[in-house]
Amino acid sequence: MKDIIITKATYADKEKLAETWQHFNNEKAMQSRAECYITHNNTILAKKGDEIKGKILWHVKDNPNEGVVEFEELYVFEEYRMKGIGSELIKYSINEVQKYFENLGIKPRRIFLYTGEDNLNARKLYEKFGFEKIANLGHLFTDNDKELFYVLDLTKLK
Repeated sequence: MKDIIITKATYADKEKLAETWQHFNNEKAMQSRAECYITHNNTILAKKGDEIKGKILWHVKDNPNEGVVEFEELYVFEEYRMKGIGSELIKYSINEVQKYFENLGIKPRRIFLYTGEDNLNARKLYEKFGFEKIANLGHLFTDNDKELFYVLDLTKLK
């Protein structure tokens, strides 16, 4: 993780963040997604200089008083995988979630996420941090991949 910093994204990161959605194959959709996550949600980046090497996005679900957050789109570029960056992004994000609710005077309760059943590396990573598989949702997003629903109970953390 030499030379990699974990930080909250700013508007200056918008163009580089949009590039991380190249799989959309739609420039307008890429820009829209980046705009949304820079302005309305929380985007945590792993950066080397001004280059994004990984990301995770999180946002409060429904009523903030319920203390529930969704993690989305944990992604580390292939050449930077297996170097601890995913762990650092999750650790930083969990801490940010806890601080966010603490500042509101609300007790954080849960973080949830979806991951592919076949994504064994991601599942192992989430489980390392205490996320528990709650359900197999079947073919939620595509007809090819089965999705799993994971939850981290923040009330059990010290």
